[in-house]
Amino acid sequence: MSSLQRWLLVPCLAPLAAVLLASAFNSSGNTRLQLLIWRSPPLPVGAWTALAGLTGAGLSAVSVLLLKPNTPPLRRQRHQPLERPRPEPELREVVTPPPQRDVREPAPTVAVPYRIVQKPHSEKRATPSEPSPPSQAVDPTPSSSDGWGLDPDLDW
Repeated sequence: MSSLQRWLLVPCLAPLAAVLLASAFNSSGNTRLQLLIWRSPPLPVGAWTALAGLTGAGLSAVSVLLLKPNTPPLRRQRHQPLERPRPEPELREVVTPPPQRDVREPAPTVAVPYRIVQKPHSEKRATPSEPSPPSQAVDPTPSSSDGWGLDPDLDW
């Protein structure tokens, strides 16, 4: 046991020592415990608290001993090659730094072509008292004035 473990044992056992000390001073009056139909023999309250403290400490010690691993922890083994490593020629990469821009210059932008698709405006519904205006046929072919021309990817 290392010296650090010995020093850590003192604060861990201090509560048990305090319970046993309080139990030693409280030895007056006999008390019986009853659990369902079983009754304990009459003992002083100090004896019951000492018994409870020692039982808790014993159960804690048993759980620590059961959880302690029996096998030593795994360790890495260092393997060294038998051959001497050959010196490899150093490869120097030519790294070109990215172009620097001025702080006042705006961030770079990417131009993305886009098209605004609008639904045809529907006219107001006619009330039953008014006759409905004749509907106009909409030309499904796009006009060449929007500058897009025929798109080969339209039928995707």
